[in-house]
Amino acid sequence: MTQTTTSTFTADAKAAGLSTYPHPKPVLHTGALAEAIRVQLRTWVTAELGFTVPAPKTLTDNPAASIARLLGEITEQVHHFGVQARGDAEPWGLTHLFHAHADGLYAAHGRGDAYLLGALYSLIAARAHLRDGHQERIELTPFGGHRPAVDESALIETARVQLTTWVPDTFGTVQLPERWELHDAADLSDALADVIGDAEAKYGDMDDDNSIRGMAHLANARAHGLKAGHGHGDAHLFATLNSLVLAAASLA
Repeated sequence: MTQTTTSTFTADAKAAGLSTYPHPKPVLHTGALAEAIRVQLRTWVTAELGFTVPAPKTLTDNPAASIARLLGEITEQVHHFGVQARGDAEPWGLTHLFHAHADGLYAAHGRGDAYLLGALYSLIAARAHLRDGHQERIELTPFGGHRPAVDESALIETARVQLTTWVPDTFGTVQLPERWELHDAADLSDALADVIGDAEAKYGDMDDDNSIRGMAHLANARAHGLKAGHGHGDAHLFATLNSLVLAAASLA
């Protein structure tokens, strides 16, 4: 990898967060949650489990039911062929994978979009265990002791856990906050500022495709985080999470 001019990702992200960018305006509904799950699966399931993730058009008719069916097919394949991961990573990864399927079934039976967010959270944890060999236990849901709901606290916790699954191992020096330290979207935005600062130190001046793509996704995550922190709505938190999933796929 070669070096280019000084990176401007952080400045661009800050400017974006205080403007009308990014376009189009993010949305948070059943279809968007289902597509986020499909994209997250594409970042690891094909390579690790040999399962082909379908195109977006397969989710259009009944997104929740389509996701439940897709997760069922993946778990059935795992039952037949198994997975390989070191130490405690395998049982924890399978636990989260099966938990994702269960949440998908709840969503398909009309229990609400929160179960799709729960499925996405569990798939993030499953990827960490089964792809990356993460050994430490990850909580089973992002909802704490509260009734499952797609709200600010659940989205923040999902994003925080997603960061813990790859940022420390990738950048090394970032001290990520604990769950109780993130009170609102502004706190998450501050944490993302620290992450992107360390990311720039390692990747900001690189010109290979993965580094450029990953840094762009981090910049988008920061931009959406700033928008959420300035009161523009939970859809921007959800967009932050989606950008972090894509950043991890390129950088981790």
